[in-house]
Amino acid sequence: EVMASPLSRTMGSPGGSGQPWGSGAGDPGASALTQFDFSAIDELDPALANGQRVLYDREVPMELRVQAAVDAPQEVGTLEAIRVKVLTVGEGEGLQTVEVELTSENDIFFHHTHSMDARAFRGVQDQQKLMVDFSEYPSVIVRMLNSCIKEPHTHLAVLVLGRDRRAHLDFIQNLEYKFV
Repeated sequence: EVMASPLSRTMGSPGGSGQPWGSGAGDPGASALTQFDFSAIDELDPALANGQRVLYDREVPMELRVQAAVDAPQEVGTLEAIRVKVLTVGEGEGLQTVEVELTSENDIFFHHTHSMDARAFRGVQDQQKLMVDFSEYPSVIVRMLNSCIKEPHTHLAVLVLGRDRRAHLDFIQNLEYKFV
């Protein structure tokens, strides 16, 4: 089941009351904010410049771990909400590329991307013995991300950050008796 989520926009109040701006009774700005069309801003997203479409855009809880070297143990991680965008060019059997973009509200310099085309996917498919085709790859990613949101006690996303600025994302499932 692929669930695309529209970009949610929240605006905090300047007084920190938790009420959004323009929510007060009789506030003349209330109607202007609720009627503002954000689609023009969304179209300025540079990720959409190459004909990509947003398939998924949500914050996902991830454990961030740092690994000093390839063969070194990973340090204890911290849990953080990471914004995940899954972008595609093409659909179904005509799928050309899948891109996953990870960003953080807490760190404006945190930006990791993963891009895959059908040729590169075949190599990963062989290496990891995947039983899905490239056309199913985006929906599998979305399903795993949603599992991490809906079932955080059994599904965990772990982003392992290397000192060389490379990273890899592991999806871990706790089966009560074993982590898979």
